Amino acid sequence: MAVFPLTDKRPIEVGKPKLELVSTSRSWFRSIAIILILLISIGFFSRMLLSAMIVQRQTKIDDLSESISELDSDNRSLMFDIAQLESTKRIMRIALAAPDEEFETINGLGMIIPEITIYLDPLSNDSLQGWQWRQISSQGQVQ
Repeated sequence: MAVFPLTDKRPIEVGKPKLELVSTSRSWFRSIAIILILLISIGFFSRMLLSAMIVQRQTKIDDLSESISELDSDNRSLMFDIAQLESTKRIMRIALAAPDEEFETINGLGMIIPEITIYLDPLSNDSLQGWQWRQISSQGQVQ
């Protein structure tokens, strides 16, 4: 077995450091290759990140579109219900029903159909100070 001393007993030269100059072109190509690989990696990562953001926003848009279509359907249904509630036929049934009679959870009003219809002539100006209480027609006859 060989034993090596822990210290080098060669004389140390004080003015000359032990440095070498690397002048091979391989280190240049290696640096450029590493930089290109990093740039390509950053580009792929950016592309994937952008795609993920686009998918998330498209999902939000799809959800909003679905919500809008549901609300539009509900709105149409409610408009149909309003049209049925405002129908003349329904109003006439409620108006002519007896007060003790219930129609669609509403008590009847007990109204009667008049024998004659009288139409009043309003004043010609826009002020609502008064009306001329003269009869202008009765059952389609002008007086």
